Amino acid sequence: MGRKEKIIHSVQLHDITHQGLSVGRAEDGMVIFVQGGVPGDVADVMITRKRKGVWHGYVHQIIVESAFRTAPRCKHFGICGGCSWQNLAYVKQTEIKEGIVNSAMQRIAKVETATAEPMLPCEEPYYYRNKLEFTFSSRRWMLYEEKDLEGVNNRNALGFHRPGIFDKIVDVEECFLQNIISNEVRNALREFTIARGYSYYDVRNHEGLLRNLIMKTNEQNEVMAVLSFSQKDEEAMQAIRDFLTSHFKNIVSLWYAVNAKKNDSWHDVVCEKVYGDDFIYTRLDHVRFCIGPKSFFQTNRNQTERLYRLVEEYAGLSGTEVVYDLYCGVGSIGIYLAHKASAVLGIEEIKEAIDDAHVNATLNALSNCHFIAGDVLKILNEELIAQYGRPDVMIIDPPRTGIHPEVIEQILRMAPARIVYVSCNPSTAARDILLMSQAYHVDRYRPVDMFPMTNHIEVVTRLIIKQVE
Repeated sequence: MGRKEKIIHSVQLHDITHQGLSVGRAEDGMVIFVQGGVPGDVADVMITRKRKGVWHGYVHQIIVESAFRTAPRCKHFGICGGCSWQNLAYVKQTEIKEGIVNSAMQRIAKVETATAEPMLPCEEPYYYRNKLEFTFSSRRWMLYEEKDLEGVNNRNALGFHRPGIFDKIVDVEECFLQNIISNEVRNALREFTIARGYSYYDVRNHEGLLRNLIMKTNEQNEVMAVLSFSQKDEEAMQAIRDFLTSHFKNIVSLWYAVNAKKNDSWHDVVCEKVYGDDFIYTRLDHVRFCIGPKSFFQTNRNQTERLYRLVEEYAGLSGTEVVYDLYCGVGSIGIYLAHKASAVLGIEEIKEAIDDAHVNATLNALSNCHFIAGDVLKILNEELIAQYGRPDVMIIDPPRTGIHPEVIEQILRMAPARIVYVSCNPSTAARDILLMSQAYHVDRYRPVDMFPMTNHIEVVTRLIIKQVE
């Protein structure tokens, strides 16, 4: 057996990485990162490669099942990139994620364990997403039982990318991430387009008509569907529109986009409404938001509501404070807090997001919200303070890379009394918190599970300015 096909027997899996790989050791002490394992499993592991002094592999055979192993709901689990932890009991998922956050805060940020609050789990770990993007492909990922079959004619797929393989799409029949209407629309559209002979996109040869399907839903089960094509085909576009709008009354907004580029980047693609409303609407407690075809919005609405309540609690607003909302996106956190603030200023680099923020502030009749499009690094300065006032409270929700060190320096100069740091990356959050520790101390933090069945985790931290002695 070749080196890359080596099987290591009876490996005890005792931990899991933040990427979702189980961790075990060979008899010689070599660390093994294992795909498909669960902490507590004893498994034979097929080794695929050695990298940076550790083995990488996948579960070849389970010898002893972990008490935390559970049967995945989804038939596509293990080949689809949508979920990575469906084989792990949800209570164990939250325990692991809580441990990841606590480890980062204590090991990197040097924060005391007494400041940790218990994980805020998701009440519904399935069907929680309000947006999913599916890919049309003429290069369907072939199932294991199809490998040796000749003459497999149906190579079309409408689903998710096979992890690590850019040109293969797993054909998804049922997904447990978005509500049932999403499955019904996707499956009906696949059947209709294949019956009509409309071609699916080939990412290698850049041929084929149909490229992507985005579905956005709200709590009323209304659907906004966005279809992208590689070129205009009036007959096909009209037929698809008529089919979708006649068969699915939940579709209240339908948009088309033509993307002739070789990549799927979305920012410069024009969307054209071909049916229904300009927006769908969603509510978070006391505020409403409109969602367009290109709008970014938190994909787990119910858990976002709980997250924003936590942010409001940590912000401790009395109605007199000036609030800065950095990396504000469509302004949703600032708009949510505005009823308890004197003024809110949101800053976001993406202009289209700021346009949405203005629309949402108007939708909620808020006159105390202001939004600026631009780089936080360039905008956060004394001139800004002169125009909008010095911040009493600062909300920071940066990208996964965290806060630029020069932005941290400017935050320290501005010296808001309280900072609420919302992060989707505990490691970079902990790094940034350490950099602010000369002037601030952490008095509370709480992990929030926004994405069950995946390894992703959010953490909300409150930093209080230290008193000068």
